[in-house]
Amino acid sequence: MTTPENVLYASTARPWLKYYAQKYIDQTLPTCSAFDYVCQQNKNRLGEAALNYYGRKFTYADFIVNVKKTAAALRSVGVKKGDIITVVSVMTPEVIYAFYAADLIGATLNLVDPRYSVEGIHDYIEEVDSHLLICLNVVYERCRQAAKRTHVERVIVLSPADSLPFPLSVGYKMTNPDKNKYKSNVLHWKQFLEGGEGQSTAAEPYDPSHACVVVHTGGTTGLPKGVMLTDNSFNAIAQQFSAYDTLFEKGQKLMNIMPPFIAYGYACGVHLPMVLGLTVVIIPNLDPAKLGSLVLKYKPEIMFGVPAHYQQLAADPKVQKKDLSFIHNYAAGGDAISLGAEKTVNEFLASHNVEYPMAKGYGMTEVASAATVAAGKNNKPGSVGIPMVNTLVSAFEPGTDKELPIGQRGELCISGPATMKGYYNKPDETAMILHKHPDGRVWVHTGDIGYIDEDGFVYLDSRIKRLIIRHDGFKVFPSMIENVVSQHPAVHQCSVVGCADKDHVQGRLPFVYIVLTPAAAGVKKKQLIQELRQMCEEELPEYVQPVAYKFVSELPMTPVGKVDYRKLEEEITPRDY
Repeated sequence: MTTPENVLYASTARPWLKYYAQKYIDQTLPTCSAFDYVCQQNKNRLGEAALNYYGRKFTYADFIVNVKKTAAALRSVGVKKGDIITVVSVMTPEVIYAFYAADLIGATLNLVDPRYSVEGIHDYIEEVDSHLLICLNVVYERCRQAAKRTHVERVIVLSPADSLPFPLSVGYKMTNPDKNKYKSNVLHWKQFLEGGEGQSTAAEPYDPSHACVVVHTGGTTGLPKGVMLTDNSFNAIAQQFSAYDTLFEKGQKLMNIMPPFIAYGYACGVHLPMVLGLTVVIIPNLDPAKLGSLVLKYKPEIMFGVPAHYQQLAADPKVQKKDLSFIHNYAAGGDAISLGAEKTVNEFLASHNVEYPMAKGYGMTEVASAATVAAGKNNKPGSVGIPMVNTLVSAFEPGTDKELPIGQRGELCISGPATMKGYYNKPDETAMILHKHPDGRVWVHTGDIGYIDEDGFVYLDSRIKRLIIRHDGFKVFPSMIENVVSQHPAVHQCSVVGCADKDHVQGRLPFVYIVLTPAAAGVKKKQLIQELRQMCEEELPEYVQPVAYKFVSELPMTPVGKVDYRKLEEEITPRDY
């Protein structure tokens, strides 16, 4: 039992530091741009592969040359320090060059999902007042319409074929002919680069307040906001991952399956591996059904994805009898994973000669993607890992600056060098999430409920928004139920959401959605529900018992691969329970 004399607080005790070497604990953040950091870290490896795009490899020397050509071309079309360029694209080499080129000249990329509607793209262009738009040719028509009634003067169009090996480029253009009717303000990527000849490639001086990107997120309030992430945000993520020196080695391959319009895609999928001297294998538009084939083709040692990716991989018949011992660190972030799903993935990895279990992480866009990491041997089932070496994570009484002792549940808050500059043009929203506490540190209030154990491992219960509050005030964490239900052998995936309480004016009750494993397709569902009810009755308190179970063929996902809980809630009908 903890007494007042031996109460421990995570922010001062920092029990996780025992897992890190002292040199990483003492490291200081590099005072340079994101582009300079990549260059410094690879100055002796210029001939090594930086990018691999469908088999075409670009060395670090090629990368630097292409970034500088892109920077010169941006200057040639009038981009200046402080300008914001809107980019509507999947991940391609050109989008990577644009990220570092904008950084070099002190400009910012406003990253937009190419699946958005005309109105959505228009709103994001208008919000940051972009004069330049970069987009994929396949979304040009929507972008052209979206740019009406904005200050966009010039559009640069990319093709997925621009960097393909020659035979694949020819084949792509034959099977995907470009039928767009381009306006006179359009430049194709090659023309754009040619226009930069003779322009300066000199870098703007390092500015710690410079935002590299604006990334859009619902954040903790659910309203779309533009998160401004700085050079320091990106550099801090990459530098802290260098502390996992037994997992990352120069020359390894990282397969990038995450899109560029989320912080995770650039921070962990591009900047981190390039700072660490890895080769980034670019997969612009992942078909989850082909993940197993891609893993076998490229044999990437490292991958960052979401939990659903690894569940898909574990169920893929193409990899069932293959040796996957080349896998070193496959990490899941972006969404919670239940205990049952984690166990299934880890059993799959172990049976295929993979040394380490699935790595996990936790963070948010507002801290450039990651704050905790469970990787290698520093891993506990059910946890999202320990805080990164120069980052603090602790639990606080929700909405306050009162820190709770280790072991107590509260709102998880993060303080560290990757914290965002703020929300674009939303000072009130920024003030709601970034709080300066009495300790003098700025803490990000995540809106997530969880706790930290005596070893420093962080456990995530639920988003405050996902919390199910009953009519009697009892709080139900969806993860509590998911961790039980997911362990039934017939359950492939499950998700718990709140539904209306028919017997009370207010309050909600837990409702379980289930996706069965292929082997359980013919199972008697009434019998299965009885078994699940019994498991829940044995392992969970009375007030946590689900009110109903519903079987679905798949769970709806958001564009970035998270379970779409809102859609699940909307689909519940009174007949379901």
